[in-house]
Amino acid sequence: MKGWLLDMDGVLYCGGRPIPAALAFLRRLQGGGIPYLLLTNHGCLTPTMLSRKLARLGIRVPASQIYTSAEATAEWLAHRKVRRVFMIGERGLVQALRRRGIRMSEKSVKHVVVGLDRRITYDHLRTACRLITQGAEFIGTNPDPSYPVEDGLAPECGALLAAIQSATGREPRIIGKPEPAIFQQAARRLGVPIRQITMVGDRLDTDILGAKRAGARSVLVLTGHTTRALLRRSPIHPDVIVSGLDQLEIS
Repeated sequence: MKGWLLDMDGVLYCGGRPIPAALAFLRRLQGGGIPYLLLTNHGCLTPTMLSRKLARLGIRVPASQIYTSAEATAEWLAHRKVRRVFMIGERGLVQALRRRGIRMSEKSVKHVVVGLDRRITYDHLRTACRLITQGAEFIGTNPDPSYPVEDGLAPECGALLAAIQSATGREPRIIGKPEPAIFQQAARRLGVPIRQITMVGDRLDTDILGAKRAGARSVLVLTGHTTRALLRRSPIHPDVIVSGLDQLEIS
């Protein structure tokens, strides 16, 4: 395999602590000059902000090697020559759109783009619903309904998508995991055919399912979300299962 995609939470770190075997694996990729990207559905932060967050955990990855669902969504839109959207989202999505010359507006738009926004208002939801029912395409950065926080779970982008879908009856087009778009675009960034890409993740429903849909090899690492009990009950089967990345050969 010539290129690697790695999820972050549950693969490189867990509960705010770096996973030693994963750090050693990452250093092997970096030391060997092997093409890789960190692939995450979280789109609130920019790649630079995520790089700094990782650095605080002792994980050194440049921003150029981090690919978020927000970056993938902006790239998907720019490839289709979209220049104006109505957007719900935070800094990561705002900057990704602006870097590609995509302006944000409530008028004359043919696309409504929704990511996680922790300061969303009712007016934002109402405007999104109005534009979608008038014919704008409904785009979601990622389908995750929630994400873990210290005191339980917090709503993620999928919760906002569900509210808009319920009001409009329109289903969103998802760009992030587990849909193929983010994997295909990541492969193009690496300059490696998707069939020669390995996706390493800890979630069956996003990392592994997405890799299979895109045609990449899938590796499940049991250091995060998925347990062996969950794996036995799941219809989603990875190509490779490892307890830690120290068990995985690069070549």
